Amino acid sequence: MARVIGIVSGKGGVGKTTFAANLGIALSKFNKKVVIIDCNISTPHLAYYLGVKSYSVTLNNVLKGEIPIHYAPIYYNEVMLIPASEELKDLIRVDVDKLKEMIEELDKFGNYDYILLDSAPGLGREALSVLQTAKEIIFVTTPTIPTVADVTRCAELANKLGNKRFYIVLNMVRGRDYELAYENAENFFHSYVLGKIPFSQEIMDSTALGIPFLLYKPNSPIAENFMEIAANLIGIEYRKKESILEKLKKLFKR
Repeated sequence: MARVIGIVSGKGGVGKTTFAANLGIALSKFNKKVVIIDCNISTPHLAYYLGVKSYSVTLNNVLKGEIPIHYAPIYYNEVMLIPASEELKDLIRVDVDKLKEMIEELDKFGNYDYILLDSAPGLGREALSVLQTAKEIIFVTTPTIPTVADVTRCAELANKLGNKRFYIVLNMVRGRDYELAYENAENFFHSYVLGKIPFSQEIMDSTALGIPFLLYKPNSPIAENFMEIAANLIGIEYRKKESILEKLKKLFKR
């Protein structure tokens, strides 16, 4: 049985979909079979972020009852993907309330280790369908006051929808005085913090190019952050690779 994980955020622009794409690839590097599903029906971007340029089958087709969900995934960049359609006409007759039923069906036939649901931002109908479907929730937030305030609301709602494991990821961390310090985040949220991703122009560049960061800069320190978060989610220890600078520092200490 797969771990069905919803990746959610209180608002757009916090890097949720970028995180979802790279988390899927990071999990695959630990030999996990992963499918990522774009559940943001109204404004989908996941396919582009994974570098997928064309596809013929979407989650819209599944939710409209046109095809079984186990025929929908396509393989690209180390993960399976079910994209959502970018065509406005494909929003007609889409029933997001069927998502839970469809994911249960996929879990029976797919033999996946992880099913990642990239949610629409906020707490609208699309996001609620993900919160209802997922057994675990990863809330992606920047460490500033307006966005961290959304975490509590989402956690309360998730608990009302069932007993769900709730995690936090701090994204776009700049280390400013006005930010919530990573060291204090777990006590602040009363939830397990999987890790943090620093703000990086390189991540923004890779997103603009449609290349997942773990494939764009696989040996960078930030790529190691993604790998460490994936390891924490799996529940295994991960040792970061030492940079050349860190190796030189150790050499001089000796």
